Amino acid sequence: MINYGRLNKILENMKKLDLPQILVCDDSALFYLIGKKIQPMERAGAILIKQSGEIHAFMNNLFCFDPEEGMTMHYYADGENVYKMIADELDPGKVGFDDKWMSKHTVGVLSERSDIIPVSGSTPVDLAKMIKDEKEIELLRNAGRVNDMAVEFGIKSIKEGRSELEIANMIEALFEENGGVQDEQLQMVCFGGGAANPHHWPDKETTVKEGDCCLFDLWCPINGYWCDMTRTVFWKKVSDKHREVYEIVKAAQQAALDFIKPGVKMSEIDAVARKVITDAGYGEYFTHRLGHGVGMTVHEPPEASASCDIVTQPGMCFSVEPGIYLPGEVGVRIEDLVIVTEDGCETLTHYPKDLQVVGND
Repeated sequence: MINYGRLNKILENMKKLDLPQILVCDDSALFYLIGKKIQPMERAGAILIKQSGEIHAFMNNLFCFDPEEGMTMHYYADGENVYKMIADELDPGKVGFDDKWMSKHTVGVLSERSDIIPVSGSTPVDLAKMIKDEKEIELLRNAGRVNDMAVEFGIKSIKEGRSELEIANMIEALFEENGGVQDEQLQMVCFGGGAANPHHWPDKETTVKEGDCCLFDLWCPINGYWCDMTRTVFWKKVSDKHREVYEIVKAAQQAALDFIKPGVKMSEIDAVARKVITDAGYGEYFTHRLGHGVGMTVHEPPEASASCDIVTQPGMCFSVEPGIYLPGEVGVRIEDLVIVTEDGCETLTHYPKDLQVVGND
């Protein structure tokens, strides 16, 4: 069923962006609009939206996509030319193509028409998806509750001789027991120098050693909405230098959280956290953006980076995750998801952030 409240937001954005027609193809965008996922794999599936409100759906018979009231249905079988089917319904001029659509599909449509101008077309949907409604916010809160549980479980699972990958798989199983569904193991469990790589993937060889930092970056879709959270603890002892690094990261995150409210630029939020780390002498070791939007996908607009001037509005959800990474030595990151409120922000994850030295029980 078409969600007309969301459709109207998309149509408003199309008018603001002077986009007369867009092809919506990304699975999360389709689910946002109609509550269905088609998972087309290599086949083409798309919904054409025109500024007039006219809607066409182009679906392979294998998608089991039933007719929808309010849209004209076009079905095709393997071997039929779906690109001509789509091209025949396009108006001359600009066509917004979904950024996530395979290039072979875009090229296929363009080969059927010489009077259309391809432009990036994901923005109208992305802007609508940025502002979560109350149902979405509650789903994100629930995902955050599961994330808190997973982080606590992960930290308690650290044992001498137990590898990063073994713990990561244990965490993945916990997510699955609590509504998490994903196709591969994504949990980042990083010990010691491995944590200094912001995207270190756990391996079956690395086990914890005394004095290691233990970084847990845990993320999973829970009932269709993602959680994403990072905590860093230390095994048995922590050096003065590593304690200093931890407290700087913690202060940087808190400065950003205190700054967030409606009407500020995402780039300004990034700058607030980055200044704390830079002023402490570690600026060159904060090597990534401060955060990214989260919802039906784990990385979506808006991003908290120096290049993003999107202005915050109530209902936006994004991560706040400063870090310091000293190559081969230590990596500290602290991450929470927030929802922008009318006068500040709500933090969705609540596992403690005071420095912890674990393993001495």
